[in-house]
Amino acid sequence: MDSAVQLIERILKEKLEASYVEIIDDSHQHRGHKAAGGGGHYSVIVVSSKFENVNLIDQRRLVYSALDEQINGKPKVIHALQIKTLTPEQWTEQTGQSA
Repeated sequence: MDSAVQLIERILKEKLEASYVEIIDDSHQHRGHKAAGGGGHYSVIVVSSKFENVNLIDQRRLVYSALDEQINGKPKVIHALQIKTLTPEQWTEQTGQSA
């Protein structure tokens, strides 16, 4: 069975054809918060050509849509998600690496 991080990465690569995905599990910073509802807190960086010519809000919507079952399903895998989206060109400009 996939860990939550592996599951999120697999879904983003499949549904968004992401060329690069980085996931940080921030759940340890939120232990004891009753509102977490069993789901984790994650920060993600997603690089995908699907973000080209798409505004920032709609890029985030694409990520939320891809992960809808993990955010809203039972059991809840994701409680909170911090998202950074980049096109491959933006990734190369920022990191000097191709995605």
